[in-house]
Amino acid sequence: MLEKEYNYFKKNKKTLLRKYANKFIVIVGKKVVGSYATIENALKESSQKYSAGTFLIQKISENQDELTQRFFSANVCFR
Repeated sequence: MLEKEYNYFKKNKKTLLRKYANKFIVIVGKKVVGSYATIENALKESSQKYSAGTFLIQKISENQDELTQRFFSANVCFR
């Protein structure tokens, strides 16, 4: 899940850093569909446009510690 989006981020990190430094970007498939100053805005806008689990929010930073964040939801349903 979201492997395509994360691989796109890793492959294009340098280009994304030049264009979106210190922003939170939203990736769907192999495309950046939004850029935001805060993760809250990125999540709010993206969750209105896309289904959960179909988009990746990634902070664009040179700091390696900021590359990945994990969020857990109590609203997950497995069938």
